[in-house]
Amino acid sequence: MPSKTVEELEPMFHPKSVAVIGASNKPGKIGNSVLKNMAESGYSGIIYPINPKADEILGHKAFKSITDVPGPIDLAVVCIPSKFCVPVVEDCGKKGIKTMVIITAGFKEIGGAGIEREHQIVSIAKKYNMRILGPNCLGLITSGNFSFSSLSPKKGHIGMLSQSGAMMTGLLDWAVENDIGFSSFISLGNKCDADEVDYIEYLAQDENTKVIAAYIESVQDGEKFFKVVSEATKKKPVILLKSGRSAAGAKAASSHTGALAGSDIAFDLAFKKAGVIRAETISDLFNYCLTFIIAPIPKGNKFAIITNAGGPGIITTDAMEASNLGFAQFTEDTVNKLQAVLPAESNFYNPVDIIGDAPPERYEAAIDILFQCPDSEVAGGIVLLTPQSQTEPLRVAKLVSALHQKYPNKTLVASFIGGVSVNEAAKVLTKGGVPTYAFPEEAVKVLKGLEYYGRIQKSPIITQKKVPHVDVNTTRVREIFDIVRKDNRAVLLSYETSEIFDIYGIKNPKSRLAQTARDAAELAEEIGFPVVMKIVSPQIIHKWDCGGVVLNIDTQQKAKDAFISIMSNAKAKGPSNADLRGVEVQKMITTKDKKKVNELIFGINRDPQWGPMIMVGSGGIYANYVKDVKFDLAFHYDRDDALKQLKQTNISKILEGVRGEPRSDIEGVVSILVKLSQLVNDFKDIVELDINPCLVFDAESGYSAVDIKITISH
Repeated sequence: MPSKTVEELEPMFHPKSVAVIGASNKPGKIGNSVLKNMAESGYSGIIYPINPKADEILGHKAFKSITDVPGPIDLAVVCIPSKFCVPVVEDCGKKGIKTMVIITAGFKEIGGAGIEREHQIVSIAKKYNMRILGPNCLGLITSGNFSFSSLSPKKGHIGMLSQSGAMMTGLLDWAVENDIGFSSFISLGNKCDADEVDYIEYLAQDENTKVIAAYIESVQDGEKFFKVVSEATKKKPVILLKSGRSAAGAKAASSHTGALAGSDIAFDLAFKKAGVIRAETISDLFNYCLTFIIAPIPKGNKFAIITNAGGPGIITTDAMEASNLGFAQFTEDTVNKLQAVLPAESNFYNPVDIIGDAPPERYEAAIDILFQCPDSEVAGGIVLLTPQSQTEPLRVAKLVSALHQKYPNKTLVASFIGGVSVNEAAKVLTKGGVPTYAFPEEAVKVLKGLEYYGRIQKSPIITQKKVPHVDVNTTRVREIFDIVRKDNRAVLLSYETSEIFDIYGIKNPKSRLAQTARDAAELAEEIGFPVVMKIVSPQIIHKWDCGGVVLNIDTQQKAKDAFISIMSNAKAKGPSNADLRGVEVQKMITTKDKKKVNELIFGINRDPQWGPMIMVGSGGIYANYVKDVKFDLAFHYDRDDALKQLKQTNISKILEGVRGEPRSDIEGVVSILVKLSQLVNDFKDIVELDINPCLVFDAESGYSAVDIKITISH
């Protein structure tokens, strides 16, 4: 059963009648271009030109206003100046029109009055349950060309979205030149109502669309994206080219997590969680699209290389290794079969080098043997060809295409390296169902995309994962946050963070606040020596830098002296506006009786689109320099996610134990990640969280989160 969104957008994709508001007889006007494009693209529905000054436009009876049209209208295309749009949208709502394309510019992209106009049309659309594409867009091409683009691509199976109108015109021009077809081509514009996620939802159920591709600059609703797109990617590939940069990293540069987070990392993480294939370039976008249209998804993850030149074979091998693409290892039986048909000078192991004098039949024989192997041994391959004196590229292409028909379940891509001597052969291969590229790296990239999508189809939908939730005293955490806000602070004091971590079961040293030297001595005695003492000030982030930390305090007198020293250093070396709240006295975790200790860093940074990003890696004073950290989104995050994330770091190997060392408390590290994920999802107030260092001991001794920072929203 179609979703509500699909039902709402159906009249936009397949309208039985279309009104062009602002239609014109004058060439060069947008209203003229739209009307001509509709007729020339073969649109078979009813067309209603709307223009108060014309009786007929391009052979169609014209109407003074939308309310004068006698019949029902599925889609209205608006081409009039923005200052007239608000009352026209109201008239469309009264007429019962359910979908609109507002091509006109002059809305939020210009600021000021434009923002207000856009708010008004959105409000009207909601009142009448209308869906709007745009404003400030090129239009769309579906069952007809409802845009002012001068080009109409041929029909095909790629559903394309573009947030940039200029990008759309360039892509259309390129597509026509390269004979590429589309099921739909949609210019998103300002996305005042329907956005890229709505159109992906529609295209996911569209029978004519096999691949969904998009150029986007932003995502407005991260949770909606996860829900819709993670389901869409199970039905067909979704390939996104994302430009621009997230502001999350810049906003949080004061914290370790913010400083270590790449500006675009949240989008990478989100796309992976949703099963999206990310294109790095426009060329990647279309290479992926064309490959997914014609190539089968691999049934295994081991691939062979067949080449008539050693150099390209080595380059392809390197590219496969860099892409973590599985490299086929042949059985003895397969090697024997290859030896029986190939010259003695050949390489019978992967990559299979059939040497430079190879006639077409040698390619045929090698591929035929390899493709007889089970999918677990050889799931597909890359055919490389360089034009040499005895090479016949066109005949090779025909034989390889025939083998693709013989083994339709084997994934085969090709790279015919050269120019005029291989162009015709490349066309024959592509037409025969074998994606072909000029260089091996491109072939490897698309093969990796196919293999990756095969794994996506088998993985669970992220929003359907059941994440365990532990009951904790959230009321007390809320009370602490209220105290912080009443104190006009955003950064929690150490003893406040310590209590919150106790509530969530994250081990940390006992901590108290001293406001005088005498307090420091008494609290140190109460906590138990040795203690560490640290300056407490919302303005001092990195305490070591201003002499705000003293270690190994083992007497009351040393505690008094440390208090005086820390306060003096903070006044002299800290920010001039620093509010010095006192000195934290904390139980010092000694390591002399521990078999092993490593310093880790944990962090949370809240991305505006995707929510909290969670970080783990090598910690301590060199964390920002070593940069051995990995991120994940704390969205439907569980133990498996935590373990997978930790294993991506370099320090994870050390935690497992090297050269006779004991295994570290890896389970404790995983539990910290899971508990932090619950904490930041329980409280959206938390915008930043850092633990550095967290001392991780051997598995028997556990861990201790030593230095904690939590920042909440005002």
